[in-house]
Amino acid sequence: MKPAEILRDIKKLPNKILGQNFLVDESVVRDMISAAEIEPNDTVVEIGPGLGALTDELAKSAKQVLAIEMDQELANYLRLKKRRQVKIIHGDALKIDWTVTLDGPYRIVANIPYSITSPLLRKIFALERKPEQVVLLVQKEMAMRITAEPGSSERGFLTLLCEAAANVKTVRTVKPGSFYPRPKTDSAIIALTLLPENRASQIYWPAVEAGFGHKRQTLCNGINKDLKLSKAEIIAVLEAASLDPLIRPQNLSFDDWVIVSKGIEKLVKKS
Repeated sequence: MKPAEILRDIKKLPNKILGQNFLVDESVVRDMISAAEIEPNDTVVEIGPGLGALTDELAKSAKQVLAIEMDQELANYLRLKKRRQVKIIHGDALKIDWTVTLDGPYRIVANIPYSITSPLLRKIFALERKPEQVVLLVQKEMAMRITAEPGSSERGFLTLLCEAAANVKTVRTVKPGSFYPRPKTDSAIIALTLLPENRASQIYWPAVEAGFGHKRQTLCNGINKDLKLSKAEIIAVLEAASLDPLIRPQNLSFDDWVIVSKGIEKLVKKS
């Protein structure tokens, strides 16, 4: 049955607040599963299974699928399918600790709404039991922000947060016609391989926040405004890192930020 027919049958409309755009393109499902590199003994955590198009195919590749659905009506619908290797949990993935029920290695595969992308990534990066691989279908705009290289106008705080925790790549772009109902923008599949150690502690994040809070200005001016440090001191930190005093925050690499932010931290502690 097509998504429109299923929704009509269970007397439900897509919930715009929850960002419900159901995946209907089999090629996208295949590419997400391929990017996840699922092993036969793996458990897959799926966030927001919706009508189960991705869930059904994940169940063919993995030992178990743990599907977390916030919508009670959809959770009830998915339970009616009674697939032995699929466990449906009704709840908010941002609040649930899914690792407590997992025995072995696991991966995360999900088609998620724009609104939870950043908080979900933050949660994943903070997990004690980290997934082997994370494959997410997100809005293309968000994918561009996450994977932005130094010099890109899309580069920002979230970019650095992801670079601290994972190697990220864009698998492919996904057009609106791959969903029901159609979203207004393109989407993209991104794959994240988490690093053995999160490098977030190497960064003094108030400096990053100050810099990207004033992206149209130089990094020096942004830090000067928010952290109340003298421009001369900030310029000295930049020059010690062999960076142009007029550099903008989006032009720094992760390694540049490590050096600069720690230098700024010393100035803050001294002031």
